[in-house]
Amino acid sequence: MTLEQWDASRQKWILYTSQQKHSYDCVRHPFENIPSRIFLDTNVINVLVKYATSIFEHDDIPSTVPMTRANEIEALMHIFFVGQRACWDLVASAKTMEEISLTPDPGTRNDLLGYVREIIEIGTEQSVLGDNLGKSLADALPVAALPDRSDRELIGNAIGLNCDAFCTCDHRTIIAKRHLLPKMELKILTPVEWWAHIKPWAALWC
Repeated sequence: MTLEQWDASRQKWILYTSQQKHSYDCVRHPFENIPSRIFLDTNVINVLVKYATSIFEHDDIPSTVPMTRANEIEALMHIFFVGQRACWDLVASAKTMEEISLTPDPGTRNDLLGYVREIIEIGTEQSVLGDNLGKSLADALPVAALPDRSDRELIGNAIGLNCDAFCTCDHRTIIAKRHLLPKMELKILTPVEWWAHIKPWAALWC
């Protein structure tokens, strides 16, 4: 089972098999709601690096990968394929770098740090605001529904860095509890949900 249908004869992904479904998704996910500046949670960066050949080179996803993770990998593959022309901003923070620096395996750590260095903002007025807001939000009562202090800080970073979406693969401690957070403009999305916003409009860039 995959998110989208692969047409082997045409060598392309078939995103829609009916105009009705496409129209429904266009209404459900308007073009103006596509996130344009997305903060990547540390676990998403781990997936990007670990499954880089599947996401960026379109190799088969290993059959041993659990279904939820396989769907996330496929969603990221579609997102980054479209993103080659759509040019959304991907963002990380000093806190992201701090978390990745704790990765035990040196090779994996270097690969992760290399990716983060390409998208991190350091030393700008916006990044200072993001760092400060992250530290403040980490101990703020309104976001106490998220049990992990680091998660709260990263979400604060995303808000301070003026992101409109926070993409995470953390279903247990973020996605399962996001409905308990106060209303905010920052969307907290899984990769599959992020792709759902893009999918109706993907043909504009492909």
